[in-house]
Amino acid sequence: VRALRSPDDLGLSSKQVVTFMCDGVAARLTDAGFLEAVRALRSPDDLGLSSEQVVTFMCGGVAARLTDAGFMEAVRALRSPDDLGLSSKQVVTFMCDGVAARLTDAGFLEAVRALRSPDD
Repeated sequence: VRALRSPDDLGLSSKQVVTFMCDGVAARLTDAGFLEAVRALRSPDDLGLSSEQVVTFMCGGVAARLTDAGFMEAVRALRSPDDLGLSSKQVVTFMCDGVAARLTDAGFLEAVRALRSPDD
């Protein structure tokens, strides 16, 4: 839990920690690799989400899948300018338990791609 609050680590405020500790996060907090995966969400070399965005992005469905390589690859596809090219804000708004559950289904990603217009 110290890593969540440490300014040298995730740097979440007390209020953000309370929100972040949703059902799935509390269950996974001590799992190997979970905090590293959360750090990847913040890393400018990876998804580059702000503290506030990480807190909003995290839900039970995301927490359950965050250490799954296929899930993270699909999340990166949402952000990739060579794929869907969503902004951080759009990814955070788009993510919910239902999206997290379907994100690794090829048919789901293809349907999301089909929804994007060439002008987006």
